[in-house]
Amino acid sequence: MQALREMDRIPAVTSLPGLLTRLSQILYTGSWTDPSLWIDGWLGPLESLMDRPVSELTGRSIGWIEQIHPRDRAFYQSTLKEIIRQGGEGKIEYRVWTRSERERFVQDFVRVERAPDGTVRVDGILVDQTDMIQVRKRLDRTRLLQSMGQLAAGIVHEINTPIQFIGDNLQFLGESFDQILELVRRGHRLTEEAASGIDGSPSVVDASDASDFDFLRQEIPQAIRQSVDGIRHVTAIVTAMRDFSHIDERRMAPADLNKAIRSTLIIVHHQLKYVAEVETNLDPDLPMVMCCIDDLNQVLINLLVNAAHAVGDVVGNSGMQKGTIRVTTRKDDAFVEITVSDTGTGIPEEVQKRMFEPFFTTKGHDKGTGQGLLYVKTIVVDKHHGTLTWDTQPGRGTTFTVRIPIEQKPRKSNEPVQTNPVC
Repeated sequence: MQALREMDRIPAVTSLPGLLTRLSQILYTGSWTDPSLWIDGWLGPLESLMDRPVSELTGRSIGWIEQIHPRDRAFYQSTLKEIIRQGGEGKIEYRVWTRSERERFVQDFVRVERAPDGTVRVDGILVDQTDMIQVRKRLDRTRLLQSMGQLAAGIVHEINTPIQFIGDNLQFLGESFDQILELVRRGHRLTEEAASGIDGSPSVVDASDASDFDFLRQEIPQAIRQSVDGIRHVTAIVTAMRDFSHIDERRMAPADLNKAIRSTLIIVHHQLKYVAEVETNLDPDLPMVMCCIDDLNQVLINLLVNAAHAVGDVVGNSGMQKGTIRVTTRKDDAFVEITVSDTGTGIPEEVQKRMFEPFFTTKGHDKGTGQGLLYVKTIVVDKHHGTLTWDTQPGRGTTFTVRIPIEQKPRKSNEPVQTNPVC
């Protein structure tokens, strides 16, 4: 960054702007005066990024904070202040707002230095990540659609079953209504005949016997209850699919992990119900967690489906025998902990050594691609700064433990600040 301040004295720098343009990188130098960063000089394709002249973004006329997307300004300020407090270097990811009111995603590699007079100098490299973010969104959508496609047959079955008995019950209620309506008609006729001195009670008794009124009195309420339960079941599935499939807003936000677990269990129910009884112990006081909930839904699906496959390898898929899959949540200091346990085959030691390798799988091609656990690790460890551990006993089962920070903060004071509000 010192080279940026002295670039007029370096002849070789004349080739640097073209290189930076090709790399979509922008160098800058400036100073921090709360609440904004004031830029003294730029080098690179800034006009292309911001859709405005460099002169409008240099000097004290306008602060850099005003160019940042309003929803990311507080995050940017707090993170940069933390880098200044720690000293050294860090990385911030945020959105900028162009003159044409388009958002662009940038990575900002920051280096801070406090001058003897107390001035905080800030040098940095902006990297335009917009295209990469868009590709990542498309890949995420593809991965989500792939997961939904693999689960589609089970979801259709889960919806079709209640729809079928709702239809059967409605047909029964329609036929029952006709019989009850006939009883009502004969009752009215009996009233009219009684007023005329005619005894019409035998016809009412005959109609009552023909309709088996006692049977209807017992079965109609039951049919209504079953139908209401079926509608609730279908509604729960549709709601779970809606909650599960929202990927348009790829931002970290506070999320209810217990709700995410319940929704995911509904989505994968057809995969689980033939091989395992599912037990849950979800902490009712679990705090909201700052996370990309769409990604964690994918993590939960991977762990639950893997557990189902492991249990199925032990008990078969006939439904005659079942194992157990247990899901728990709890707060542990500054983390939320999720465990997924099964009574399956366990993981052999030689598999444990390779299970995070890309495309490594012990399943057939119809069950696995070898990317599930690698994706789980990437989401939990790399994206959410959490941990992923497991405890396994061959022949007895496996427990995976996911720990996610409640708040996404820098890890340690001696590590670079690395934050990622963009999922």
